[in-house]
Amino acid sequence: MRLEMGIFPVSEVVLGDRFAYRDEVLTVDAAELRRVAMAGGDVKDVSFHTAKPGDSVRITNVLDAVEPLYKVGGRSCAFPGFLGPAKTAGEGRTHKLAGMCVISSTWFLGPMTGIMTYREGIIDMIGPGRRYCTNSETVNLVARFEPLEGVSNEAHDDAVRLATLRLASRLAESTARLEPVRLEVFDLGEVDPALPRLVFVDQVMHQASMVQTFLYGKDLDDSLPTPIHPNEMFDGAVVGANYKTQQKVPTYLHCNMPLAYELYRRHGVDLNFAGTIITRGHRDNQALKERSAHYVAKLARLLDADGAVLSFEGGGNSTVDYWLTVQALEQMGVKAVPIIYEVGRPGTGEFPLVFHVPEADAIVSKGMQGDRIEAPAVDRVIGSRVVNLYGGRETDAKEALTMADSDYYANEWAMELNRMIGKAY
Repeated sequence: MRLEMGIFPVSEVVLGDRFAYRDEVLTVDAAELRRVAMAGGDVKDVSFHTAKPGDSVRITNVLDAVEPLYKVGGRSCAFPGFLGPAKTAGEGRTHKLAGMCVISSTWFLGPMTGIMTYREGIIDMIGPGRRYCTNSETVNLVARFEPLEGVSNEAHDDAVRLATLRLASRLAESTARLEPVRLEVFDLGEVDPALPRLVFVDQVMHQASMVQTFLYGKDLDDSLPTPIHPNEMFDGAVVGANYKTQQKVPTYLHCNMPLAYELYRRHGVDLNFAGTIITRGHRDNQALKERSAHYVAKLARLLDADGAVLSFEGGGNSTVDYWLTVQALEQMGVKAVPIIYEVGRPGTGEFPLVFHVPEADAIVSKGMQGDRIEAPAVDRVIGSRVVNLYGGRETDAKEALTMADSDYYANEWAMELNRMIGKAY
């Protein structure tokens, strides 16, 4: 499977009356984008705003961040299952507007109870908070959606997701007849058979509506772990829809999974990248967790893997699924390297992991949760001016804030991307 990714770097987005790309400046037709967003008739209104790194801007109520992709050659499409048939992605040629994202921001009108309660997601484009969230490093076109009166939270969530993907694809479509600035080729060709075979195990989240992940347009509610080619992820086969506190994972990250890129970079150098296994956390009971864990291990053996590198999305309950998967891999003879954050602060005497297994003897810590950040006042807020921070504290988002790291968008992944390294004490 060979994927050519045509890269169009973006350092500035300008709202205008036409589409154009030149010298890393993307000009967008705001009126047409509004028509694209409103085409389904499922949102009341939408407005567009821009923010780039270093701007005195705070973005609130963030749901997703999508890097624009458009398929210019191949049998599938970008974000298959949503924008077209669920044909296998990951081959042909795709154009990418690299370094920019469409950010969806909105609010919900329905009742907020239990896990269906929306949690805040904030992106700071300046200040110390930039390290604690994703997409403070990207040039952002924020689509601010207004819900229809009387719409359910689930229906509005679905409408915003589809509209955001349509917007992202339309932006990238503006490059369809242009030659890319550079071309990246992803092709897991034959390598020295003596190199160790590694698989990437990607545990994503599924708990309920608002806390889920989609593969080819379908949530992972009743799914078994499944092998996929990493190219499929790069092409938008995996779409994020987890809006639970710091656990939020943008589609942007699923399409730019750091571990997959690193394994690709080292393919044929010091390892043989044997493929990806996607699985979900938060199975409903112990028996289902063990079933899933051993299914992952079985797939790894079928891929003839010597080792596995595991990523983690979620918290609490999902950590049991994660560590049981590590255990099953080790018991089946596949060396497992889990990469996960810690939760116990130094000096508190708290154990740093929610759950663990004795077979886990090569753990990589990507940092510790629980920091509090002194975030400065900003000149502009995109999204709700009044926000509810951790613990139900209502505050003015434009003012200086003392924030928990969990209020920042995709904080669990920001720890890894921004090198918040765990230290020995």
